Amino acid sequence: MSFPRPGWAEQDPQLWLNAIATTVRRLMTGLDAPRTAVQALSFGSQLDGVVMCSADGAALRPAITWLDRRATAEATLVASRISDEDFYRASGVNLDSSHGVFKALWVRSEERATFDATQVILTPGSYVLRHATGEIAVDHSNASSLGLLDPCELTWSQELLDLAELDEELLPLLVPATADAGPVTPQFAEACGLDPGTRVACGCGDEMAATLGAGVHEVGEICDITGTAEPVCAVSSEPLFDARRLVECHPHALPGLWLLENPGFVSGGNLRWWRDHFFPAGTDYDALVAEADEVPPGADGVVFLPCMQGAMAPEWNEHARGAFLGLTLAHSRGHMTRAILEGSAFALRDIVGAIRDAGLEARRITAVGGGARSQLWRRIKADVVGLPVRVTADLETTATGAAILAAIAIEPGARAEDVAERFVAYEPDEEQPDPTRGRRYDAAYETYRGCYEALYGD
Repeated sequence: MSFPRPGWAEQDPQLWLNAIATTVRRLMTGLDAPRTAVQALSFGSQLDGVVMCSADGAALRPAITWLDRRATAEATLVASRISDEDFYRASGVNLDSSHGVFKALWVRSEERATFDATQVILTPGSYVLRHATGEIAVDHSNASSLGLLDPCELTWSQELLDLAELDEELLPLLVPATADAGPVTPQFAEACGLDPGTRVACGCGDEMAATLGAGVHEVGEICDITGTAEPVCAVSSEPLFDARRLVECHPHALPGLWLLENPGFVSGGNLRWWRDHFFPAGTDYDALVAEADEVPPGADGVVFLPCMQGAMAPEWNEHARGAFLGLTLAHSRGHMTRAILEGSAFALRDIVGAIRDAGLEARRITAVGGGARSQLWRRIKADVVGLPVRVTADLETTATGAAILAAIAIEPGARAEDVAERFVAYEPDEEQPDPTRGRRYDAAYETYRGCYEALYGD
């Protein structure tokens, strides 16, 4: 990643191809079987990015990634033509500069020669697919992150294209994430050490792949992805919309399903910041969590607002900032660590509340990602949200989700859910919510929300 200016975040797309080639070749070298044993591959790729490309798929400038915030003026211009609510209803996503369409409009405004040379606007996933197969296509989940997809019809929205003054010819063909995009190109096969007959499934966004890889495809099931940020995805059988727009509506990786999704507040990143800056070098997370486990629910009144890079709950607020409140001389760093864990759980409670308000019954949380290793954190979430929390045996589920898509693509006629279940296993014990601790957390949550409103409310 490069950061040429404050608020900018770019990558050279060739680095993605180099990394794939290096990694797949390493795996193929260690394979105790013929190359033909690997029948297919697919991708779980970063969302909300754009690659401006020539007709042959060559990048005309560095990719503008999900972390980039340069397109505020372009989002503001579109906001002058349509209300936030109408844009959300038309696209399923918030009118927010993080989405890909606004980054493409920035190129049009600020780098006109590059835009005029652009023949196709690709997401990171569709860019890799183009170089793996020669096909120019995008699945519905990646397309949704551009902010130009009709989430109900699963077609490019002419209304949104007109608002952005973009031609549909600049966009890839829409296909399901499970679609067989064909065999690898000879060049890709050679670079990766793959058999030339290896098939490629289109693939999906990383959050959708992580959700699929967690086995979350039943209505009402929630996937909580606790990494640096904490995306939260709930499965629906139809497009649903949240009046507060706290959760967006995106297609699931599996056809016929949708996700109510919050793209993720900073979560594990807060814990890492706390460890790296305030603990001796080499301190591991287990030591932090052990101190927090000695502190009672509610952290004896210490509150942490997990808004270190802005808030994504209880509202989208890029101006919010993190804070500890309620500190006294009686409090220890264990109290502050526990407050960090509880602050993320309170944000999760806000998101689950929005999911319910949109009309979806929440049944259970499946925790994945590095933060899911902490039993204490899982227990806190179960008590705060009031739902059971289970954890997958393999916590890094994004690549698993991509593998599931590859398997579905080469098993025509197989039920996608049945294929998915072959790849997923869970730890035997679920964390069940405890009513006594839950009542203590109800009071702590009200204090947390009161602190947020006092600092950032209207």
